Amino acid sequence: MRHAPLAAPRVPDESAARPRPARAAWLRFLALFGVAASLSLSLAGPVAAQDEDDDTGGDDGTDAPEPTTTRVNTKTSGSAPMPADFSGSLQIVRGPATANGGATPGTAPEIFPEASRVFMSVRDTDPVPIETARRGGPWLCSTGQCTTTLGEAGQSRIGDDMLRSIKLQTPTLPLPLTIWGRLDEQGKRTLDFDPVLLGRRDYRHVCAYPPVGPDDKPGARKVEKAPLCRDDIPVPPLPDSAEVLLGMQWPKQSEMADFRYLAIVDSCGNARVQPFQRTFTVPVFEVASGGCGKADGKVLRIFPSGGWLRVTAFNLDNTAAATVVNATYRVSIPPLENLVESNPARMLFPDPQLEDLKVDCGPAMRRPSGLPSAPPSSPSSPPPGVMQKRAAAAPPPDATPKTAPREPEASGLTPRNAPKPADKPDVQPADKKPAPAPKTGPVAPKLSPMGPSRPSLPMKATAPAGPGPQPLAHMSLVIAPEPLRQGVCRVRLSGSTKGRLVAPLALYVSLTRTDRTSNGAPIELLNDHKWIVTPNSAEFQLPPLAENFDGDSRLRLAVYSDPLNTDGKVVLVSDATRVAASLRSGGEATPESARRLIGSATIHSVPLCGESNFETLEAAGSCLRAYLTIPAMLATLQITRAPWLERPLVTRSVLSAVGVALAVDSYDPVRRRAFPIAGQLGGSIQQLGDGRVGLLGYLGVAPTIPVLGDGGNTTSFGFLAGLGLSYITNESGPDEGLKPAAFLSVVVQVGQATPQVSSSGRAVFGTYQGE
Repeated sequence: MRHAPLAAPRVPDESAARPRPARAAWLRFLALFGVAASLSLSLAGPVAAQDEDDDTGGDDGTDAPEPTTTRVNTKTSGSAPMPADFSGSLQIVRGPATANGGATPGTAPEIFPEASRVFMSVRDTDPVPIETARRGGPWLCSTGQCTTTLGEAGQSRIGDDMLRSIKLQTPTLPLPLTIWGRLDEQGKRTLDFDPVLLGRRDYRHVCAYPPVGPDDKPGARKVEKAPLCRDDIPVPPLPDSAEVLLGMQWPKQSEMADFRYLAIVDSCGNARVQPFQRTFTVPVFEVASGGCGKADGKVLRIFPSGGWLRVTAFNLDNTAAATVVNATYRVSIPPLENLVESNPARMLFPDPQLEDLKVDCGPAMRRPSGLPSAPPSSPSSPPPGVMQKRAAAAPPPDATPKTAPREPEASGLTPRNAPKPADKPDVQPADKKPAPAPKTGPVAPKLSPMGPSRPSLPMKATAPAGPGPQPLAHMSLVIAPEPLRQGVCRVRLSGSTKGRLVAPLALYVSLTRTDRTSNGAPIELLNDHKWIVTPNSAEFQLPPLAENFDGDSRLRLAVYSDPLNTDGKVVLVSDATRVAASLRSGGEATPESARRLIGSATIHSVPLCGESNFETLEAAGSCLRAYLTIPAMLATLQITRAPWLERPLVTRSVLSAVGVALAVDSYDPVRRRAFPIAGQLGGSIQQLGDGRVGLLGYLGVAPTIPVLGDGGNTTSFGFLAGLGLSYITNESGPDEGLKPAAFLSVVVQVGQATPQVSSSGRAVFGTYQGE
């Protein structure tokens, strides 16, 4: 029996085990799809968790704080959200991702911290929705669905960095002046100038909303619309009034957070709301006395010793960055005075008016002690609290101040008889027309471009007809030489602003002779040019002039500011911009480089013609001067009763007559030339020949050609014609007696109008009249 052979083991076919090409491609596709799905799930997990934490505050049951980094709303589709960092903030209010949440009414936060307690003014935007939301009207968080997160309670570096500069603006400055914010050598911001001596800007025209009353609190009643607050007509700013401006910049990490409003709140209960900007300025009022005064919302208050502000960016209708509705930062305000360092910041002082700097040669006048130095209504009264700030004695509590105080509660920020905010809000309903403005008095005269206005005075007091003190208003003056030789002239700084000088002001005085030069340069007549001005010493005495000075001279008197003088602690406003860097770097080594001309006058010293005090050249014109002269007649045509009987008719003697006469002519003090025709009243002794002598008194006219005319010399050569009476005698007695006479002579006249022989004032030989 044959057995069948055993079957060999089956070897797997490799071609059968290898997958087909279509199947392999499908498997690879499934593997790649799984990897992509797992990556997308892993990336979406944290984002979803973060969104869930933002909406619900976290679902893990822990009390972890909310993150300070959120996302900025972006309207461009497909763009990645940008992070907004609110670290360093004082407070953050967060709302829901969508508006109109379902929380319980009556627990809504305020639009900015303590909004209901402050007086609020709104600038450059519609105030109605802001005031409506502040008083409990409808807005994003009015139903209580928003939450408040507290941040850093104290000072923060991010908040302090919002303050970039403190500037000063006056009507006489073309650009604001930085008084704080420049960097010193150590890279720290420093205070350059103290503005306490300047006047204050008037803010009485600003309309502000009073604090929220009990009837307007959230939950008490629904507010549909708030009244519209309108400003009054502003008072024109005085040239010496200054406005302090805070330059701020919102933190860069959250500047693109789509905020709409900014609220700046001070520590005195005043708030200012304005449109949101990344860089913005805020006007503030420096209260020098250190007290807040009565809040009114018209302007924010800061103090010389420093302080703080709260700056809040907020929205009313939607969230700004993700769920953030508003964010608040605390900003520290540096001190505006420096009483610690040995070389503190110099104080700013208003530029003097042209009429404040005067030159005078009259008797010194002292104001009686019983009269005030300025009228009570003068706008240039000393700033508030200067004496208190400088440790001066305070008046008794029951004493009535002589000048109106400049504090916020009674110095232009609120009217003295204004109603209290609780009695009558400072707003006007939108459906009612404003009351007509009261009738005002006559329009005041235009303000001077150099300083504050002055009270109206009679014309005789403001523009005296005769000689007197004259302002250094860059004009020409005329005076006799005697006061300058005697040393009775002085330069005086007047004006009501002088009373503010609690620190010395350094000026520089120059007096040069310009009609003569020394090596091509004017001759300087002063040895000491330094003038340190204080309230009790505001005069610069001109020394007696003798060397390089004669009767007929032309002088230039100039007064310069000297801001780099080490003896001065006050800088004029117009000099501050130029010398700020020099003051920080110790540029006192070259003070002449920072001097600036603030007043000058060209003085014409005229012998026999000027008065004992200064007079303007425009008011005087050419002058009529009278002086003594000695005429010497070289040849004379003598005419008497019968010219044909006179023997000789024409005298041929070299000196036919010599006499003395009082001459009167017209003199131009600028050109220093006299009119070529002068009148004379004089007498002479004549040599008529044949032993006859004539005594002639005449009234004549002398067209002359000047020979010498400098230094008061009146020597001239020309003709002299006159009429008069002549008494003729001979050697033995009277010959022809008294007879009328007429003559024409070739004459040389010698005269010298020197200061030693001339008289001043209104004497006979010193008369001065305009033609």
